[in-house]
Amino acid sequence: MKSSLPSGAPLTLLALLALGSVGCSGSDDAGPAQADVVANYATFVSTNYADVLAGAQQLDTAVHAFTDAPSEKTLGAARKAWIASRAPYALSEAYRFSQGPIDNDDQSDDIPDGPEPLINSWPLDESYIDYVVGPKGEILNTGIINLPDDFPTLDASVLADANANPTVGETSISTGYHAIEFLLWGQDLSVDGPGDRPFTDYVTDGTGTAENQDRRAEYLLTVSDLLVANLTTVNDAWRDGEADYRADFLALLPKAALAKMLLGMGSLSGAELSGERMKVAYDNKDQEDEHSCFSDTTLTDLSNDALSVQNVLLGRYGDLDGPGIDDLVAAKDPALAKKLRQQIQTAIDEIAAVPAPFDQAILGDDTEPRRHILSAIEALQSFTQTLVDAAKVLSIDLKFDE
Repeated sequence: MKSSLPSGAPLTLLALLALGSVGCSGSDDAGPAQADVVANYATFVSTNYADVLAGAQQLDTAVHAFTDAPSEKTLGAARKAWIASRAPYALSEAYRFSQGPIDNDDQSDDIPDGPEPLINSWPLDESYIDYVVGPKGEILNTGIINLPDDFPTLDASVLADANANPTVGETSISTGYHAIEFLLWGQDLSVDGPGDRPFTDYVTDGTGTAENQDRRAEYLLTVSDLLVANLTTVNDAWRDGEADYRADFLALLPKAALAKMLLGMGSLSGAELSGERMKVAYDNKDQEDEHSCFSDTTLTDLSNDALSVQNVLLGRYGDLDGPGIDDLVAAKDPALAKKLRQQIQTAIDEIAAVPAPFDQAILGDDTEPRRHILSAIEALQSFTQTLVDAAKVLSIDLKFDE
């Protein structure tokens, strides 16, 4: 399940991948090689989520420092902390879509009930949260922050309940990384740069800009604290020695655990990354369809998402490097393993060749930036299809609805 489907997004074959199912064929007596790959995966997932939580905590500290003393310096520090916190999170996204604690901690339930919708949902309608600049440059005082009668309290439960409100629309996102991003940068109204919200939007001594500066600060603090709380839940579920999801995952038959890993990789590389995060923006040429549009860091997101898939394939994260899925495939079909490695590396290389910012790279027709974007999309789609073949050689039936 993706975080939030943009309105009017085409429902293609790849867009259906995340709805697929996983089954295991053949014997589940996988032997030590598969068990070693599964154990290595659990180790680096745990390490990655610890880094994700640490980044969110550092962001939270910077946000508190900013709201305590708003200035150019403290706002800049909070923005830097946000950007730093995004890298480890994006590197964790290949663990999603696999019925784990980030998406779904109840494996008997088809509806994700993990905290991910509160963590990374997008696209986000800015006017649902705060004021926006209208088409003629006028300030439109909209959003939860500017509706004290409707939202007298801005605590975690209120903002969580407001997130993805079905009566408002799928872009009614009120929490998570991108809500914090908007509150730090504001709208991206620049052709060649990110948003430029003034720190004075948070100054409460009578000299501040915009209205409801105190409520804006309260909102930012609340969603920052909530992000830490939700990521703590995910981190705790994967911690070594905890009698929680990690223990349950390692207790699975190795082939069943591998099937989950493969489903997470393919759902990210196919439906989410090549589809919702790249193809939709490529087709629509609309800034509103890019992932981190306020900070103009979308290309970093895309690169780290692709690297996340590659990490699971190769069995690595940071300084950790152990047996990976590619080793299992290579033992049975070396050419297929090589093909997987080449396809995901091609996607990473093509994303790296796209010039920043992404919202300008998607414009035009047959431009060089658009050719790189399309090549990355095609490489990710090919990788996803090859992953199904790789699952077969491992006697795993990886099915995606068509």
